[in-house]
Amino acid sequence: MRAPIWAGRLTSWRRRRTTGGILGAMAVVGAAGTLIIAAVLSLLDQHRVEVGPNVFVNDGGPIDATNSPTLVRNPRRPQNLVAAYRVDRPRFSAGLGWSDDSGVSWQRSPLPLPEEVPPCAGTRSGERCPFAPDVAFGPDGTLYILYVNLEGRGNAPANLWLATSSDGGRSISPPVRVAGQLTFQPRLVVDPGGTIHITWLRASQVGLLSLVGFPNPVVAVHSSDGGRTFSAPVTVSDPERERVGAATPVIDSNGELVVLYQDFKNDRRDFENLEGPPWPDPFALVVTRSRDGGRTFSPGIELESGVVPARRFLVFLPEFTSIAAGPHGTLYVAWADARNGEEDVFLRRSSDGGRTWAPAVRVNDNRRQDGTTQYLPRVDVAADGRVDVVFLDRRQDPEDVMTDAFLAFSHDSARSFTNVKLSSEPFDSRVGPSTGPRSGVDFGSRLGLSSGTDQPTIAAWTDTREGTESTGRQDIVAAQVEVTRSRRALTSLLAAGGLLATALIAFVGSRRATARRRRASSGTTS
Repeated sequence: MRAPIWAGRLTSWRRRRTTGGILGAMAVVGAAGTLIIAAVLSLLDQHRVEVGPNVFVNDGGPIDATNSPTLVRNPRRPQNLVAAYRVDRPRFSAGLGWSDDSGVSWQRSPLPLPEEVPPCAGTRSGERCPFAPDVAFGPDGTLYILYVNLEGRGNAPANLWLATSSDGGRSISPPVRVAGQLTFQPRLVVDPGGTIHITWLRASQVGLLSLVGFPNPVVAVHSSDGGRTFSAPVTVSDPERERVGAATPVIDSNGELVVLYQDFKNDRRDFENLEGPPWPDPFALVVTRSRDGGRTFSPGIELESGVVPARRFLVFLPEFTSIAAGPHGTLYVAWADARNGEEDVFLRRSSDGGRTWAPAVRVNDNRRQDGTTQYLPRVDVAADGRVDVVFLDRRQDPEDVMTDAFLAFSHDSARSFTNVKLSSEPFDSRVGPSTGPRSGVDFGSRLGLSSGTDQPTIAAWTDTREGTESTGRQDIVAAQVEVTRSRRALTSLLAAGGLLATALIAFVGSRRATARRRRASSGTTS
């Protein structure tokens, strides 16, 4: 018998109702899944951070002023760390510390100079004065140590030396002379093929705490025989940039040499040691590249033109900005400036080898314009791509005097940072040497950082907790830092997966039950 018209309409209505129910159920499951995934992603951003004890790297005396650490890790023995540092008092000198237990304890080794090198001025017993050291490991685990020796009444650099160590800093070879007089701000890096690259500021003439005349370019040499011989110096900085310095070389992920340096523009005040407040106009950060192993350099790219100086500086020993290389040609540059009224730490990222740069990101996460200072950053990149920045920070003192060491880390390619305090107690920023009232207390030109994933991250900084304003004592203090993903994230991911599976099972069960009802209803009306 033919079914009545109203039965067909009822069946059509039931189908529409069933389809709407299915779509509704799917929407509910999708929304639930979205919420669960968002919650899990939020949890995945949580980290567990463990800061180890603060350990003294140097063995300084009661009036020693030790600062400006460089920290490197042996690629063949990752537990072997080496720190080189500057000594400003009681006489100019330099030191080297090494650790075979990932920075838990430190030993010291003296930096050698040839017997014919004369003593520097101001020493009572005629000591020779190595100064301004830098260190780098080669891919085979050879340690390279770069430093100058000071001579004459003005304690100017007389020679630039390179020494080596095959046992992680325990013993050091006699040094080889790299260059002669007026080699300021020396730095080095070793590429994956073992070629040593060295940069410095080549001064034409010096006056009292000043550079006199032009040119004073950044130059570079390289050695492909382990430091026995060196190429002739080539100019790194652009010729039209008359006042440059604080150059730092780095090897990118493609094995090419990149050099970051500062352009101090028209700042005669600091270069000529003139009276006055900090220079009112901004400086610039410039990056250049060599594609032929250090033989020539490309024209500089001005990646940052708004570096607002916060204080005066000694032109011989400016604070170094910092550059680090990440995977896939990524570069990171960190610096501090006073564009917000007081110094903050900033970072820029380039994902195309330095041709273009993302906008500056503020690294320190204290309240903006709170009247406190954050400065002297050092950036490094861990093997898993995490970006770390160590810096000095006074956020916990409203008077902007007492200082802590902080580490900021980022798991999103430096788009955002989490800050953690490293120093176990604050230290006084008024303690240390000074070249005069204009430049204030000198906390050194850089900090040390070696980022790790399988090995702990190690940071080193200038610290005055053992000093007073009368003694001026500064030390190098280091700490291990473990940054790991929270275990709660994995647990939550598993729980979220269970919830989503339950929702899907419920949805499938509901759909099957609806289908059974439809079949039963169709049988009744036929």
